Amino acid sequence: MEDQKIVKIRRQVLFTLADGSTVEGEVFLSLYEARHERPQRVGELLNSDDAFIPVETAAGTIHLNIVNIVIAQTLFVEEGDELMRLGEQYRVQIATSLGSIIEGQVFVNLPHDRSRVSDYLNQRKRFCRVLRADEIVYVGTRFILSVQD
Repeated sequence: MEDQKIVKIRRQVLFTLADGSTVEGEVFLSLYEARHERPQRVGELLNSDDAFIPVETAAGTIHLNIVNIVIAQTLFVEEGDELMRLGEQYRVQIATSLGSIIEGQVFVNLPHDRSRVSDYLNQRKRFCRVLRADEIVYVGTRFILSVQD
């Protein structure tokens, strides 16, 4: 059987972990996502069933435990598209257990009777997406203390 490589793309991400430390490096994303005709996004990787994700850093590969990731930041130009801006737009301030405040926009693209920020947050995902001018911030929902809209 021939060696077959799965083609991956790399995406630069800055992670903030539960202990307040940061890890900067590249994650490996599938070139094709099973549910979409585009490459996998960082948010899809974080919300997958995987427990650990490899991150290629300047010091070598680190395998991060996803449940201990508070924040993952990546550039909008790398990952974003206009489909992320569909739905009701809300300006939010998210307070995390680390004491940080994340400000940005969330877009709730759910049925009209479920288009509140609370509906967006209650989707049973490990990470919610916040858009800023030039970056996308994925926030671990278990580390959110409160959200003001």
